[in-house]
Amino acid sequence: MNMKTLLIGLAGGIVAFLTGFFVYGILMMEYFSTNTPKIPGLTKDPMEIWATGLGNIVWGILLSYIIAIAGIKSGAKGALNGAFIFFLFSLGTNIVFYSQYNIYTFQTGIVDALCMAVLGATSGALTGWLYLRTSA
Repeated sequence: MNMKTLLIGLAGGIVAFLTGFFVYGILMMEYFSTNTPKIPGLTKDPMEIWATGLGNIVWGILLSYIIAIAGIKSGAKGALNGAFIFFLFSLGTNIVFYSQYNIYTFQTGIVDALCMAVLGATSGALTGWLYLRTSA
């Protein structure tokens, strides 16, 4: 991994964070609030926003690394692949969590994976576009 991959990943992580705020913090807030059990201590109030940001940056760097290896240099291909990667990763995680924890229903896990696909699409679009713009 080189500095270009890290910097593009940082940008992609910032976009994922902002998209996540819009998707989870505005559009889907009521849905997840209603469909998450009210277990004392389950959620932090206030949340550790720095950790949310850092996690998104890690996702952005991972996506940048995958897109670089795949040789994707297009916003459209980046969006498609980013959505697919985030969806599958989230779906797999949610299914495992469903098998072990009482956090989400199976349906809520699928909705979460679809929301994560939106984060992956926006992050992937920027990432693919940046690789196109910086290619020699």
